[in-house]
Amino acid sequence: MRATAYVIHTRPFQDGKILLDLFTPEQGLIRGVWRLPKKEARVIPGPFLCFEIDYVGRSELKTIKSLESVNAGLTLEGLPLYAALYAHELLEKLLPLNLPLPDVFSLYEWLIKSLYSGAPIAPLLRRFEVGVFAELGVSINMQSTGRGQLVEKEQLYQFHHKFGLRPYFGETLKQAPMLFVEGQVALNYSAGQWTNKTVLSLAKELHRHWLDHVLNGKPIVARRLLPKHTFQGERHMGVPIFRSE
Repeated sequence: MRATAYVIHTRPFQDGKILLDLFTPEQGLIRGVWRLPKKEARVIPGPFLCFEIDYVGRSELKTIKSLESVNAGLTLEGLPLYAALYAHELLEKLLPLNLPLPDVFSLYEWLIKSLYSGAPIAPLLRRFEVGVFAELGVSINMQSTGRGQLVEKEQLYQFHHKFGLRPYFGETLKQAPMLFVEGQVALNYSAGQWTNKTVLSLAKELHRHWLDHVLNGKPIVARRLLPKHTFQGERHMGVPIFRSE
């Protein structure tokens, strides 16, 4: 089979061979064995470079027969590089093998090109995360409560992993929520207002916990490369509160 692909991860396999995790629009994330060229020309396929590949195999582990670059690779450094590596780790840990997700592929290409252009990193990553959540069927609902009631702008809500949004009226809670959020902020998040500082702060806190939940606590190593985030705003029960400015 022939496909367009980006290299997401490489690791040693056997003498003269490596394992490649490749992201394709046709087959999603695939894993294959690639025999490196002769020693004098032994170059491991790099990231952020689009390849045309030929592969065979019916099992989860494919054999890569050919791998040719179709354009010049993008050079990322510093925080843009770390952000791209973070995106690679999310794809590898969240996506099942051999499931075509062309919209996620397009989103990945958009992210890499946007990082290369020098666009602000935080809005790019939050938009990328939202897109991946949506394609995998684990979207965060900030438009309505767990009981289907539409969010009201001035109401304060509590957000739980299992129940979603619930109105909060100051009562004593048996279980602390992930966070508290004012209705207007929740609606701004749903509208994708990534230039809004409060929305960005909410999204970073929300997505961090949501990913931990989706991954069952598996660590995301690339987080260590990105700036640490400690919420500095208002809290209740030790839990962050996000209100419109």
